[in-house]
Amino acid sequence: MKPIIGIVARSSVENDQSIIELNENYRLAVVKAGGIPLVITPTDELNYGKVMPRQAGRLSDIKKEEFLRVLSLCDGFIMTGGSRWYDCDEILCQYAYDYDVPLLGICLGMQILANMDNFSSAHVVDKTLLNHTYIEHQQPDVEYVHENILFPSRLHDILKRDRIRVNSRHRYHVNAKSWFTVSCLSEDHLVEGIEIPNKKFMIGVQWHPESMISYEPEMLAIFKALVQACEK
Repeated sequence: MKPIIGIVARSSVENDQSIIELNENYRLAVVKAGGIPLVITPTDELNYGKVMPRQAGRLSDIKKEEFLRVLSLCDGFIMTGGSRWYDCDEILCQYAYDYDVPLLGICLGMQILANMDNFSSAHVVDKTLLNHTYIEHQQPDVEYVHENILFPSRLHDILKRDRIRVNSRHRYHVNAKSWFTVSCLSEDHLVEGIEIPNKKFMIGVQWHPESMISYEPEMLAIFKALVQACEK
């Protein structure tokens, strides 16, 4: 049976109306890679489009259990890009880590993964850093923004390349930490890929491979690797 890949939807506000949405490219990437997509949304009453993470706080034990029931339906996860994250994101990330469920973090999703050492506080703590290099990394409509250098890693094994050109849509970044492996750096030395050691598949990438598949088919290999990890 094909594995079910839970994909995190993101909240926003348009015309004063809260919206929870998913970029179609994520769903298509999972389908093309051989998985079954399942959109993951919060299960509590909070209006996420209009509440900031620090105001939202943590879920109650009951609401957390309800959200964990949703997660238990999935064989793997994609934590998507966006501008902010909440307790649900951290619960998902910790669940994947504790139960060794394959997880791919993309853009914001990678930053959440790199923030796991801050999950124990009373509220969500975003310790990402504002970009300040000679490359403008927030260019959503540009197919290739900069080059990335890959180091020996699972990501290198998947892409089979030492250097790749990527898109870029982020104003913030994370620094290297001792408990994860940096698999990829941009040409201006920002962390663009991380991996959690001794796990089936816990990989984060700062760019958006799901948006590159149409013109850079090799990017589908990342999603195929996720699906294959879920099948083992």
